This record gives sequence, C-alpha cells and structure tokens, in this order.
Amino acid sequence: MKKIITMLMLILSTLSFAAKKLYVGTNAEFKPYEYLENNKMVGFDIELMELLGKELGYEIKWQNMSFDGLLPALQMKKIDAVIAGMSATPERQKAVSFSIPYIFFEGGHSVIVNNKSTFKKKEELKGKTIGVQLGTIQEQFAKDNGSVPKLYNNFTEALLDLQNQKIDAVIIAEVSANEYLKTMKGIKKIDTIKDKLPSASIAFRKADSKLAKEFSDAILKLKDSPEYAKLVKKYFPEHYDNFIANQKKK
Repeated sequence: MKKIITMLMLILSTLSFAAKKLYVGTNAEFKPYEYLENNKMVGFDIELMELLGKELGYEIKWQNMSFDGLLPALQMKKIDAVIAGMSATPERQKAVSFSIPYIFFEGGHSVIVNNKSTFKKKEELKGKTIGVQLGTIQEQFAKDNGSVPKLYNNFTEALLDLQNQKIDAVIIAEVSANEYLKTMKGIKKIDTIKDKLPSASIAFRKADSKLAKEFSDAILKLKDSPEYAKLVKKYFPEHYDNFIANQKKK
C-alpha cells in the first residue's frame, strides 16, 4: 500500500511541474507596461500575462528584446506570443493573430518638446520632425498630425535627441511620458492625443488563432475581476476611478 501511495505522490508531483511553457516576448523599456526594476521585468503587461497564464495553465517564460524584433521572433518561432503594449494595426494583422485588446480604459499620448521650443500645440508640428519608437502606434499619430516621424529603437534615444534639439518633438504614451518628465531635464509636455479605444493586444502566430481565442476568452473573464482592478490602480492610478465608474455602469 505504501508503494502505491508513493507512486501516486510521484505522479502528482510530476504533473504539478508539467505546466505548459509559453515563451513570451516583450520590450522592457515601456513603463508602466513593462520595464526593468532591480534587473527584474515588472509592469502591467508582465503581471497581466502571468495572471492569464495561471488561468490557462501556462508557465510564462519571458524573453526581453527590441520592440521591432518581437514580431519577427514570433514568426520564426523563437517565442510563442508577444505582449508589449502593441496595437493590433491592420498591417500587423496581415502577419500575425491578435487577442482582443486588454486595456479597458481611455488612454492618452503626450506630445513632448524641448523646453526652449516655442511650440504650444500639436497642430504647430505639421511638417516638423517627431521622434517615435520604431513600429509603435505613435508613428501613425505623427503621420496623422502631418508631421515627419523619425524612428528610434526606443523612446529614451528619441528623448535624448529632443534634449539636444535634434528633433522637434516626441509622441509617447502619457503614462510613460510622465515617468520620463520626472527624471529628464530640458523637456516639457505641450499637448495630448486622446485614444478612446486603446488597442494593445497579445500577438500570436497566424497558425495559433485558437491560442489567440483562448487568451481572448481569458481576458474577458479577467477584466471584471478584482485582480485586474488592482493592476489598473497599481500601474495606471490616474485612470482607476474612471475605470471603476465605467465598470459599475455595466
């Protein structure tokens, strides 16, 4: 009898360590979505993906890489999914599958200029050079504004060029802009571009559309949970009250 019990315990122990591994790529340079803190990846996307993985029985294995390298890595099967505040643009949807958006509150994007600049609103930047991170939705915002986007590997490089007056402005997600404005001198915010339907989604390979559906269902389940509300309060406190108010209307 003891042998049988021991065998059962060994089997159960083995099963407990047999969670499916999901290799997820991100770009940990986009606070508060994903960033490094004491050499550890943290942020809204990181904690959200861990919650989704737990719900669906996946052990999340993280890979940090450049933003513009994420989708190529996904297509070459170096990773299984991408979560990086990435919008499901029509162009990207031609190449990969996306989950439903996982942001359920209004977003904003800040227009940042050098302190010495005389620009006071985004309309004055038509024909001017605006720094954005390669492959981000801000590139489209710059084009829609009639500006000329200059592409960078990350927003830090763009803002450093702005400090040195090599470009006219930078467009960056509002919450990330606030973090940079706290620590970088010589720059200021002049305007905001509103995004009422933020479309940050999780990307999967085209062949993994069932996996995208699986995660979409889990996102819908999670969005009404106390855990999701806690993440909003922790990483997007300025949007928390509005988020809770909208949830109560449903």
